[in-house]
Amino acid sequence: MFTKLYLDTTNPKLELFQLFKQPIVFPMIISIVFHTVIYVLFLNMVSYIFTGKNLSLQINIRLVVCLLFIMIFGFIARFFHVKEIYKAYNEDIGKTRIYLDNLYVTWIFIS
Repeated sequence: MFTKLYLDTTNPKLELFQLFKQPIVFPMIISIVFHTVIYVLFLNMVSYIFTGKNLSLQINIRLVVCLLFIMIFGFIARFFHVKEIYKAYNEDIGKTRIYLDNLYVTWIFIS
């Protein structure tokens, strides 16, 4: 679902301002909102399972704000990380892509 977004936002040849232009920004916003909703629902489900009640509105609002902040700056931080990896591999796009894909798959399975 978000494969193209992943490939676009981990392209080391992209410039930072291009992250905030079409065709990248709209899918990025959808991804941020989608994942925020999923995480909040999951945490409410965990709270319900262990305590018998959902999280309060105030906690949900704080959770949403924190998650939005983390995800927005996470895209930007990942972009700069990709740029640094690209430089470390002497601008070899093939090695950079292999490293990023392995890194991504590792973190997906860990999380």
